[in-house]
Amino acid sequence: MKPQVYLWLDAEFSSLELETAEILQISMMATDADLRRLAPPAKDVNLFIHRDDDRGISPWVKEHIPHIVKACLNERAVQMSDAEVRLCRYVDEICGPIETQTDHRPILAGNSVHNDWMLVRKFFPGLLHRTHYRLLDVSTLKLQWMQLKGQEPPSKEDPAFIREYFPEAFLDTAQGEHDAYYDIQASVAELAYYRRHLLHS
Repeated sequence: MKPQVYLWLDAEFSSLELETAEILQISMMATDADLRRLAPPAKDVNLFIHRDDDRGISPWVKEHIPHIVKACLNERAVQMSDAEVRLCRYVDEICGPIETQTDHRPILAGNSVHNDWMLVRKFFPGLLHRTHYRLLDVSTLKLQWMQLKGQEPPSKEDPAFIREYFPEAFLDTAQGEHDAYYDIQASVAELAYYRRHLLHS
């Protein structure tokens, strides 16, 4: 069996109502099961989806992530179909041809990744066809940490925390929480933290 690959995925949406939401930003990065990068940061996928205007974007999104809305209106933003091509190409470069057995495929990973998976099913069927039927949701361990330890989870807003637990992180100081690319790297760091302080305790 091929070594397990985690595809760290996060997306920012036009609304918190997922049934009607559209993708504004999507990011992906691959690691092995030991949370080591399988490709340099230059290969990571970080895309903003083109929009002609900001109609249909919720007031909450406009208030909390205006920089992402602005990036979607920029000429460098890509069409949804182009985003799917680039995501699928990335997976194929990392993992090779699509495995016929679903349980041999890479696993989508992240925080509350089931939300992102819902939008992947809707907008990126080619990516869905390349991935495992299971998801690795770091939020599960976050809940266990709070319940079993009675402590707040580590702050992913702290770049120093991310670099400590995921030394291969590539962080832009302009990024932060609610940026998909920042968040996938924060999720790797969180999983490493819970492995060390919760699962091994």
